Amino acid sequence: MRTDELVELIALDSVSEGRLAPRVLATGLGLLALSGAVVIGILGIRVDLMQAMVDPVTVMKWLIPLALMAVAGFGAIRLTHPERSMPVTARVVIGGIVLAMIGWWAIRAFAVPPAQVMPRAVGDTALACLVSITVISAPALAGALSLLRRGASTSPVASGALAGLAVSGAATAIYALHCDEDAPLFFILWYGLGMGLVTAAGAVAGRRLLRW
Repeated sequence: MRTDELVELIALDSVSEGRLAPRVLATGLGLLALSGAVVIGILGIRVDLMQAMVDPVTVMKWLIPLALMAVAGFGAIRLTHPERSMPVTARVVIGGIVLAMIGWWAIRAFAVPPAQVMPRAVGDTALACLVSITVISAPALAGALSLLRRGASTSPVASGALAGLAVSGAATAIYALHCDEDAPLFFILWYGLGMGLVTAAGAVAGRRLLRW
């Protein structure tokens, strides 16, 4: 059997098993809600949440991760079909957001006295931030990858990375309900690192679990 025939058969089989998207979405959101409720239940919600959500700077702590979640989740689902690839638009959006955040961080760093850059960037809760994002993400990433295995991605590393970015974006938005460190120098750096770690973990896991 030729490779193109095998790909076609796998694509048809993945469709016949039922739509993966609703299953991945329901599983991911359900596990995120569960792990997020546990973490937020322990840490608590910031007392000024409503005010923070209407501040044009602070609201980015939710808008940016959720935007990455939506685009990455779409890409991960799309790649379950072997005949499909990651849309150029999605790549541009993700890359654009990342570059914009790097630029924003650099502008903020140059806008404050040099002696204040590190204290503002490190903050008081950097470790808690990384641990919380990872803990909230882990169950959802495992659940998403187990379902994505039913697809037939020809780019397992990319599929795993996108799954990691999607769940970590949601996890970051959940953690932001607690986090009251609103300096862009802090949340761009540590939220970005948290999502980056989970994305990397997804890529490594995807390479092992999603190949066929």
